[in-house]
Amino acid sequence: MKPTLLFIVALLFTTAVTAQYEINDLELLAGTHSDVSDPGGTSVPHITKRLGGVRYNHTNHNFIVNNGGGWLTLFNEGPYPDPYGRTGNNTDYFLYQGTNEISGNGGIIVFDTVRFNIGAGNIMHITNHRQGTLTPYGEVSGGIMVGRALYFNNGITTTNRQYPVESAIVFPNSAFYEGGLTDAQHVDGFVSEVNYPLGDDDVLGHGGEFIFPVGNGSEVYQLKRNGTFEDPVYLLTVGWVDGDPNTTVDPTQGIPNPTSNGYLDNTIKTIIPVGFWDWHYLDATEANPGGPGYKGAEALTNNQTITVSIPGLTLTGATAADLRLVGYDIQNFKWIPLGTTGATGLTKGSLLSGIIPANKVITAIAIGSIQNAILPVSFISFTAKAENCKALLKWETGMEQNNSHFVVERSTNGETFTAIGRVGAAGNSTSVQSYEFTDEAPASGINYYRIIQVDFDGKYSGTEMKPVRIQCNGNTAVKVYPNPAPSQVNIQSGKAIAQVNIVSAGGQTVMKYVPSQNQGTLSIHIQHIPNGIYLLQIINKDGTVDAIKLVKQ
Repeated sequence: MKPTLLFIVALLFTTAVTAQYEINDLELLAGTHSDVSDPGGTSVPHITKRLGGVRYNHTNHNFIVNNGGGWLTLFNEGPYPDPYGRTGNNTDYFLYQGTNEISGNGGIIVFDTVRFNIGAGNIMHITNHRQGTLTPYGEVSGGIMVGRALYFNNGITTTNRQYPVESAIVFPNSAFYEGGLTDAQHVDGFVSEVNYPLGDDDVLGHGGEFIFPVGNGSEVYQLKRNGTFEDPVYLLTVGWVDGDPNTTVDPTQGIPNPTSNGYLDNTIKTIIPVGFWDWHYLDATEANPGGPGYKGAEALTNNQTITVSIPGLTLTGATAADLRLVGYDIQNFKWIPLGTTGATGLTKGSLLSGIIPANKVITAIAIGSIQNAILPVSFISFTAKAENCKALLKWETGMEQNNSHFVVERSTNGETFTAIGRVGAAGNSTSVQSYEFTDEAPASGINYYRIIQVDFDGKYSGTEMKPVRIQCNGNTAVKVYPNPAPSQVNIQSGKAIAQVNIVSAGGQTVMKYVPSQNQGTLSIHIQHIPNGIYLLQIINKDGTVDAIKLVKQ
């Protein structure tokens, strides 16, 4: 009975969790249609077409189209090689106020006009990912396709970065969007362009200009393409990627794009490690893009002028005039300059331009400099002061490149320094980063401190030293650290210590310690004591007793 009962309970639980409202219509005709409210979301298990002016209201938080299902329009009509790409006057309204998701694993999702009316600041997650091959419904790789227009009436829209091409928002021909070009409202992920050649009157490649509204979820770094783009059924996919290109994996290539000297054109001295635009152009008719037999990224047949909106670089030590837009030439394994002029400034949103030459295979676009003046770490401030018989150190960096960690060093004479602590670093950053460290047991008198920055490759640099005077009632104050303590507790006192007792909350002495030295810093190993709250009883040789609460964890 017991196994049967458990099976029934599990079945009921699974049914309750996965229950969804299903759209089982194979065809929706003109008029208004809406979801039936369901906490599990709305699913499309079959191929469903909307024809002749359908308004569909998505009122559930999740719209699910898995492999085998399809949400289609006139766009998908006609067997290949007849042209696809006809758009109709259907409109999808996403109306659930809050976080929404368009999900699936291989579903075909095509909108004519779609409005993300989910509330300002709310996130639309696009996690569906499909590897399309143009059969049987003319779909190309992408999470969703927008045949006519997308209105970003929400906050951030994300795509699945694990599948950069297969989860992208795809805009064919002259499809457009409104909104999406601010820090609060953009695509944290990937966006694609594609052409469907319908006839002589069709506008291919967005008439020669398209802005990819991409960023990292908190800041937008859009990329604008100008140039003839008429290659039939080719996908151009772009996304912003945070991190040093030298160590950050290029999502569409699967490996980083190295930036050491051997991978730089002679005119480029350094690549600024803030991030890059993943640029990927491929034949959408390939049977297995990204898989076995895939011939890889390709080149556009016409020059493309690229203009990007850059991150803030005022703290990098760079000069705007020295910046260059650079592209990674995958055939020659080189970062090459795409332009000959600098940026309009160093503040966020400044513009930097260049040209991708026709027939040149570029797989990433980044910001380079013709001068090797980029600081590995830019210290904005470093302060040190006495606080409750301790020394409190604080420092800020404005830019970090390849920064592994900081080492805190102390000296009592200003000449010989000893490492007393380590603080993890951001690694690569162009925004202000704040750090602090507390020296729990400084020496009496003047202590000198400095911060050493250590790169991942072992190189290092440091700050100037800062003095801190410690005066605590003739150095008789007792310091106990760390507290809470996992395995060892240190006691520093200006008095001669005769004995240390550790007393439980119930009044029992669980440990006695008689030091071999009776003044200075004592270290007591307490790993065998159960976790809990204790009284640390310090008996001094002058007859006084200091009592301090100790937390063992």
